[in-house]
Amino acid sequence: MNPAAAVRQKAIDEIRETDQNFSIMSEKQGMPKAFTTYAADDVIKLNDGAAPTVGFDSLRAQMSRQPANGPVLTWQVLKADAATSGDLGYTFGQWMLTKKDNSGKRSAEYGVYVTVWKRQRNGQWRFVVDSGNSTPEPK
Repeated sequence: MNPAAAVRQKAIDEIRETDQNFSIMSEKQGMPKAFTTYAADDVIKLNDGAAPTVGFDSLRAQMSRQPANGPVLTWQVLKADAATSGDLGYTFGQWMLTKKDNSGKRSAEYGVYVTVWKRQRNGQWRFVVDSGNSTPEPK
């Protein structure tokens, strides 16, 4: 493998792992903790049916409005790719949002997402753009 391809492949592997860890944190510690841990300072979150959330402080405020025992968001990476420079990439996948109503009955919503990842100066990957939309339940 040539050096440029190796840099790109390393970035793809890191982005995939980071996104999987992001989903695990969302499941175990909640969306607010996960989103504020993995977001870059200059984050843009495109919200389904609402105005975008721009900047980390706005994202933190949005996430703080989530109920403590709110819905559980998890996802699975289906594709990851990166620039040959190894500093920018994206993930694409399917998500599931599980909710409980007041009687304790569970329901689920499904969708797809794309997240753009940027390597930070400290070498960590943080998402700079995140978007998703609802879909029918996967078969």
